[in-house]
Amino acid sequence: MSLGQQGSSVRNDGGSMIRAFELAVRQLGDPKLRGIIWWSLLVSLALQIGIAALAWWGLKSLANFQWQWVNDAIVWLSGAGVIVLALMLFPASFGIVISIFMERIADIVEAEHYPQLGPARGIPIWTGIWTGIVFLLAVVALNLVMLPFYIVAIFVAGLGAVLFYAVNGWLTARVYYEQVALRRLRPAEVKAWRRANSGVLWLTGIVIVFLGTIPIVNLIVPVLGVAAMVHVAQTLKPPLAPGRPFNPPAGAR
Repeated sequence: MSLGQQGSSVRNDGGSMIRAFELAVRQLGDPKLRGIIWWSLLVSLALQIGIAALAWWGLKSLANFQWQWVNDAIVWLSGAGVIVLALMLFPASFGIVISIFMERIADIVEAEHYPQLGPARGIPIWTGIWTGIVFLLAVVALNLVMLPFYIVAIFVAGLGAVLFYAVNGWLTARVYYEQVALRRLRPAEVKAWRRANSGVLWLTGIVIVFLGTIPIVNLIVPVLGVAAMVHVAQTLKPPLAPGRPFNPPAGAR
């Protein structure tokens, strides 16, 4: 059975994404994942502190106006601003964390739920790290560009949050799915599968980003997100391609 075909543990229906996260949460207690979770916690915490420090420096650097009361207001607001910016930019760190741990997490999940898939060929570690760095830069750049729209949308019945989750969910779904799928499929196939299932992948990415904005929970989101995406990948519908589908039997490749 190749990536994207229906797995034995997840039904290929409208509730497949919810089921994927349920299975991922259950497996967090797996002793094989325990060490990875602790390392992921440490890396995520270090990145969270780094992002908060960067946000604090950025906000403090703005306090250079002629009017002292303006500078005092900026400093006073910096505390809340750091928290907001740190939560807003934390999804940018997901790519770095999963690039380090993704292969091991996916192998453990597949061995438990989809042993019939056999070993994945994997992706080079430097390819994963480079993808994570590009994702980080893309998320930071895009959120900085979208920041004025977030601020305006805040005053329209919570539209700012909807816009934030939609934008970052799309990017997150892309990097999570591509890193999981490239372990078994060629780049052209990954692209075709992603386009054919853009809706469910986007929704999965939104859930990952939403969990990533919840303090404490966000520290294990990279592990949880990879595990859930492995399950989601097994429920995707195959894209139609001229000549043959993109999910031939494993022996036919």
